[in-house]
Amino acid sequence: MKKIQINDCICHSKIKNHLKIKDKILSEIEKSNDGYLSTDSDNISKLDWNDSLNVNRTWVKIFVPEFVEDLKEILSSMCYTGINLIQVWYQQYLEGDTHAWHVHGQNFTGVYYLEFPEGCSKTEVCSPYDSKVIQVDAVEGDFIVFPSHYLHRGLPNKKIRKTIVSFNFDITSYTEPN
Repeated sequence: MKKIQINDCICHSKIKNHLKIKDKILSEIEKSNDGYLSTDSDNISKLDWNDSLNVNRTWVKIFVPEFVEDLKEILSSMCYTGINLIQVWYQQYLEGDTHAWHVHGQNFTGVYYLEFPEGCSKTEVCSPYDSKVIQVDAVEGDFIVFPSHYLHRGLPNKKIRKTIVSFNFDITSYTEPN
C-alpha cells in the first residue's frame, strides 16, 4: 500500500457576531433539560446530541444565521458554494469532562467555541496521512471546520465550564478549481 499525500487543512475563523449571540445562546441552553454522556472513555456534563437534527430549537435559530454567513466565506475559498447543514448540537464540559477520539458522518464537521475561557481543554485533530496530532489554538468566538473523517477529541477539561457547538454538513455545490 502507498499513501499519496495531498494538502488539506483545518479551517479556522471567527463568528463575527459572537459577542452579540453568546449570552442569548447560553441563556437558551441554561433553560434546557438536556442529556449527558457518560461512558468508559467519554464524559460530557450536558448536551443535546439526541436532538441534533431539530433546527427549531431556540438557540439553533439564534446561531445558524450568524454561523452560515461566516462559514460561506471559508467554503468559497475551497471552491464550495452550497451546504446542507445536517446536524447541530451543543456540549458543555465541566471539570474532568472529556470526549475520546471519534469521527463524524457527512463531508465536514466542526466546533464553535461558544464559551471558552482561558485554560479550557483544547481540541486535538489527527491527520489521516501520518497520524500527526495537532492541538487547535482557538479562542472564544472562533470556529474550526475539517473533514469529518479526521479523528479528533476533546481533552479532559479544567475547572472552568466550556461550551461548544458542534455541527456536521454536506457540500451541495461547488465551482470548478482553477
